[in-house]
Amino acid sequence: MPQLPSVQSAHSAPRLNVADRLTRIAEQMPEAIAVACPRKWSYGWSRARCGESGRQYATATFAELDAEATRIAAGLAAWGVPPATRLALLVRPGIEFVALVFGLLRAGMVIVLVDPGMGRRNLIRCLAEAEPQGFVAIGLAQAARVLWRHRFPLAKWNVTLGRRWFWRGITLAQLSSLARSQASRPAETSAGDPAAIIFTSGSTGVPKGVLYTQQMFDTQVAEIQSKYGLGPGGIDLACFPLFALFNSAMGVTTVLPEMDFSRPASADPAKLLGAARDWQVTQAFASPAVWRILGEHCCGAGRRIDSLRHVFSCGAPVPAKVLRSTLVCVAENAKMHTPYGATECLPIATIEAAEVLGDTAERTNAGAGVCVGRKFDSIEWKIIRITDEPIESLALADEVAVGKIGELIVRGPQVSPAYVTRIEANPLAKIADCGPRDSAPCSANRDPQLPIAAWHRTGDVGYFDAEGRYWYCGRKSQRVETGNGPLYTECVEAIINTHPAVRRSALVGLGPRGCQVPVVVVEWKSRMANSRDQLLALAQDHAMTRSLRYFLDHPTLPVDIRHNAKINREQLAAWASRHVSLRSPDLVPVSNGGSGEGGDV
Repeated sequence: MPQLPSVQSAHSAPRLNVADRLTRIAEQMPEAIAVACPRKWSYGWSRARCGESGRQYATATFAELDAEATRIAAGLAAWGVPPATRLALLVRPGIEFVALVFGLLRAGMVIVLVDPGMGRRNLIRCLAEAEPQGFVAIGLAQAARVLWRHRFPLAKWNVTLGRRWFWRGITLAQLSSLARSQASRPAETSAGDPAAIIFTSGSTGVPKGVLYTQQMFDTQVAEIQSKYGLGPGGIDLACFPLFALFNSAMGVTTVLPEMDFSRPASADPAKLLGAARDWQVTQAFASPAVWRILGEHCCGAGRRIDSLRHVFSCGAPVPAKVLRSTLVCVAENAKMHTPYGATECLPIATIEAAEVLGDTAERTNAGAGVCVGRKFDSIEWKIIRITDEPIESLALADEVAVGKIGELIVRGPQVSPAYVTRIEANPLAKIADCGPRDSAPCSANRDPQLPIAAWHRTGDVGYFDAEGRYWYCGRKSQRVETGNGPLYTECVEAIINTHPAVRRSALVGLGPRGCQVPVVVVEWKSRMANSRDQLLALAQDHAMTRSLRYFLDHPTLPVDIRHNAKINREQLAAWASRHVSLRSPDLVPVSNGGSGEGGDV
């Protein structure tokens, strides 16, 4: 198993463990509710609260949560689990999930986190690539580990939530009992020590394991709290479970609504609204897919969440119409923010809905890209010339001028140093901050598996405007390279999406890069008889889309597993290639893509 790096040597760096933030909050407000979740999701938390909706919630205070995290850490030490052990965490969102994350961090473990919604094959593959040395999991996941035990030969330290059946290891209750024989002493961790392996969503390729350090988690908490003015006394409707960790470290109550977090677009808006009103939530974090269905539900039912003052949405660009519908159903003075970032680097930038609706949305609809705002204070960023080749040092990267589209690169304490699975992606994603242009490259100092990386290549293309804001134009890998130059997904699609009958669209390229044929795949709200002619006319109104000739219908555009919002254009490109035939100079339809109507190309 490859050794995980520490960015700083432990003996020279001061102690840092993000779990200490929970302890400080527990000392300040021990009796305040830290986490509330549907009672049926809780294994051992007996305290319950009944909301106005009639729903029963299990609850834990900050003091209880911190004590449980301490017991978990002490139990692991008493059991003999060494610090830096990789433990896969597969439990349902709830009080135990939050307590376990802080307990594992406090013990100096490396938590392996994957999205259960990625499907069994991807889930098993990602876990196997992370080479976990144990599983902290519900019984069903432990049974799967045993079934595929040849994929997990190092899994020695296994803790089961609930009843343990035929597999070895101990239960969570037994782990807590072991803590009585161990003095409570948190692991000595420093800023650069590994804390977690979190997998990307895989929306533009195979999911990769991102190394998280203690400093990354700590910086994320500090930046989110400082930028948005969040803190003790807030109550958060957390529709993305990982955000609960930030809440607990900030003194914010986390309310986990009854929903399938692996499929946010399928959430029942009535249940979300009920949880929000039961707890009088003051803030909420969700993907654009959730805000779309909740906004539509509230507008249709004439309901609103009057207590909700801070609204957050990220995971994909948020359409202006979703911003508008969301703001209608929350407090009149509410502010809606759309933070921008990625698994490898979060947060990077942020913008408020008022600025989007009052300034940038009109330009977005005209093909200017999506403005994601100004950077967080701790981030440095640059735009460099687009290339698909590795860049070994910053001196070899060509920075472009303001207003010119290129690839965004970032560095800062919240930026991951490396991928630890699919490590072949590191040379393409990382740029070392060393070596002048005319000198020898700095490869002599590099670990071939984990390169020295000061800068992360986001894989996003866009530009800076004169006000210092970043405009996102799409993923680098999804740009369409035609014979007349590149086309960028967010720019082209925004124009097509202004057609009142279009729900969503996706730009894909067919053929070899450099002479690709651009095709727009359209998901309709309602299909019109002359829709193709209308789209052609719309495309002719903008210089950027004037070369578009070909459109395909698709019943439902595929989206990412994590937020159900990013369109999977790679999948659509493969789909489109099966439905059309490239015969120079014309694109000839093979079928209508299952739309039930002809003439879609």
